[in-house]
Amino acid sequence: MEDARQLATNIILDLRWVSPEDVTRVGAKAANLASLIQAGFPVPDGIVLTTDARAHLSGAGPSGTKLRTILEEVVDRSGSSSLAVRSSGVAEDHPDASFAGQYQTVLDVQGLDALEEAVYHCWDSVLESHVTAYRATHGSDATDMAILIQRMVDADAAGVAFSANPVTGVRQEAVINAVRGLGDRLVSGEASPDEWVVSGDDARCETSTEQAIDADQALAIAEMTRRVEAHFGTPQDIEWAISGGRLHLLQARPITALPEPPVEPIPIEVEIPPGFWFFDASHASDSHVPIDAFLIDLVKPASASWSEEFGYLFDGVEFRMIGGWPYQRMVPLGDRQGPVLPTWLMWILVRTVPMLRRRIVRAIETVRSDKPGRYIDRWHDEWQPEMERSIARLREVELNYLTDQELLIHIDRAHQLMFRGLQIHMLCAGAVAPILYELVNRATELLGWDAATTMELVSGTSYKSTEPARRLRDLADLASNSPELLRFVENRNEMTLERLREVNREFSERFSAYLQEYGCRALGHTTLGAPTLSEKPTLLLGVIAGQIEHGYNPDRDREANAHRRAEALRQAEERLGDRQEDIEELRRVVARAVKAYPVREDNEFFCFSSPLALLRYAALEIGRRLVDRNVIDAPEDVLYLQLDEARTALMDANDRRPRVLRSKGEWAWVKQNPGPPHYGKPPDGPPSFDFLPREARLIMESLIWNNDIIMAPEESSRQGAPSTTLTGIPASPGEYTGTVRIVMGDTQFDKIQPGDVVVCPITSPVWSVVFPIIGALVADTGGVLSHPAIIAREYRIPAVVATASATSNLHDGDLVTVDGTTGVVRLSTS
Repeated sequence: MEDARQLATNIILDLRWVSPEDVTRVGAKAANLASLIQAGFPVPDGIVLTTDARAHLSGAGPSGTKLRTILEEVVDRSGSSSLAVRSSGVAEDHPDASFAGQYQTVLDVQGLDALEEAVYHCWDSVLESHVTAYRATHGSDATDMAILIQRMVDADAAGVAFSANPVTGVRQEAVINAVRGLGDRLVSGEASPDEWVVSGDDARCETSTEQAIDADQALAIAEMTRRVEAHFGTPQDIEWAISGGRLHLLQARPITALPEPPVEPIPIEVEIPPGFWFFDASHASDSHVPIDAFLIDLVKPASASWSEEFGYLFDGVEFRMIGGWPYQRMVPLGDRQGPVLPTWLMWILVRTVPMLRRRIVRAIETVRSDKPGRYIDRWHDEWQPEMERSIARLREVELNYLTDQELLIHIDRAHQLMFRGLQIHMLCAGAVAPILYELVNRATELLGWDAATTMELVSGTSYKSTEPARRLRDLADLASNSPELLRFVENRNEMTLERLREVNREFSERFSAYLQEYGCRALGHTTLGAPTLSEKPTLLLGVIAGQIEHGYNPDRDREANAHRRAEALRQAEERLGDRQEDIEELRRVVARAVKAYPVREDNEFFCFSSPLALLRYAALEIGRRLVDRNVIDAPEDVLYLQLDEARTALMDANDRRPRVLRSKGEWAWVKQNPGPPHYGKPPDGPPSFDFLPREARLIMESLIWNNDIIMAPEESSRQGAPSTTLTGIPASPGEYTGTVRIVMGDTQFDKIQPGDVVVCPITSPVWSVVFPIIGALVADTGGVLSHPAIIAREYRIPAVVATASATSNLHDGDLVTVDGTTGVVRLSTS
């Protein structure tokens, strides 16, 4: 390739002569390498087929002949050297969308026929379904493709390196992964790499299974990463190789999703509003980022209409961020807080106060017209299809193609969908509560059963909530039948996706389709700050590997759950003996509950998780545009603005860095200062509803019961001394002994190993994808109808909730026995 400059035309360029203005013709990867080679970095020489090349050179006839002629000259000039053929997309290797693993690379190419085949293989990768799904998620234009052809480096050792620690975000640490031979062994999962961490002149080896490099070489690689970072002005992820003692630079791109370095905490004022507020552990176990504030404003109007609809004697639920943490309260009628009134006075008030009379009439109508049953039908027949269609429409929008004004309209639509989802969610909650309350009441009266035992009559019916995990099992079956693919999945890393399609095209396409359908689901339960499933593909590959290792069988679980329900009903009827009237009554309430019970969990997917993910995608698209306009430093910084601030910033393009920095400091302080279980004076207890007509009494009692059985606020907030035995609420029967894994949030799924006892503050519905691989569950908060309890019963794993302090009293690696029948967790001291 010594005279490759002579090949420079509109369709072929030598790396040494590519200019920054050529990036739209050569792609980001080639442009980055050209910049580096021209700056004196040891980049292998090569040529680029520009983005115009395919239109002018591909296909049969003269065009194809011309391509072959050009490639023949490339082969001749390379002599006996092998070549590396790599896709270079215009949209890849950006800080917010690396496209790592989405396009194709073909190594060790020898001869004209192999080179021509490799070029077409890379060209074809731009239109593959997994690239389309990635583009939709990241709002990037991935349709323009150049091809980079370089000399292969006959590596003695190779790998990747980061100029900043990609896990901790520490900028002063370089992290290096190294294997012997070609880096392909690292990508394929064939080898577990050595890991070096370099800080200043100190190089320490964390793992050394390969013994690929020594400390001096690690220092040299780290120094090169720092020089590459200085060249581009941002932390870099590089690929490198050592051959004959010489260090080569093979690729460089910005580190995506780099954690923020520690910031100085900035105290905020903690304003405590009047009334009794309790920590909303059922919806959030962590603080919210500033952009989440709009969610707080949506809840009160949605819940107020819900209260009016069912005839509740209160004005809905209000949420507040107090000290940066989410709290909620029940809003009294007219928003007047006061002591619980005696029954005789309430009896007078409900007959003289028009507002109370209207609510009671509505409550009576709710029961007599079976509004709960009708709304359950509406969920199945009307609301779920409505939300599903709306989500699909917004999910298909390619955000990067929208104008600023169109993007703001899209955000408005996603915002409206979020509000509509909240309204439906509230109506579903109002419908489910009296139906399940009736079931538990009748089971207690007729059989003497408690709520946990009664749930056996309906467990295993939340089919939609478990569907994401069942669909992953299909991919696990495919991986199990391919040793090479299985090795990829088991030894996954951020580079695994780069060759996944080469290993198994069917798996790659089906995995991409899975991300498209189920990836639009927020990992954080009520926050835009957490990534979605589609942003964490290697996490899902880990879940697939765990399903294989743990032997998850959804058909077996479904049959076992059906058997469990049938057996529970048989035992109940046997206990009732010849009391046929009671048997018929039990069958009636069970049939209603079986239809209603899954709605409690399933509506979360459509009403909350997916709309929240759509809003995150839109917010990050604003963030990308603000970075381009030098308003903020990284797309994720937009999350530290409120939604209205982000919209305004998009229009005025004024610098928001000071605002973001302050928000990050305040958020750091909030993280260090969690709030108490509640603020304000707790009520004396629920009022007596004896003054109400029977129907209105049922509605109010079911509400109080539902709140307690979902959140169990008293049990979840109790304080106790450290002990080898923890007690909580039995949530899913059975006993299991295993190793503790503390998982404080959805983004720590990668900590989970098959068979672990997961100990967490609370779970959200998206956790259902990891439940098939765990042995048992322990939660600080929640009741019998909380998310962790319902999903644990779906997967037939023992669970104890409302332990209050499991995450602080237990530690990773502890051996515990979880008794989900009695609600006891015992720590082994041996």
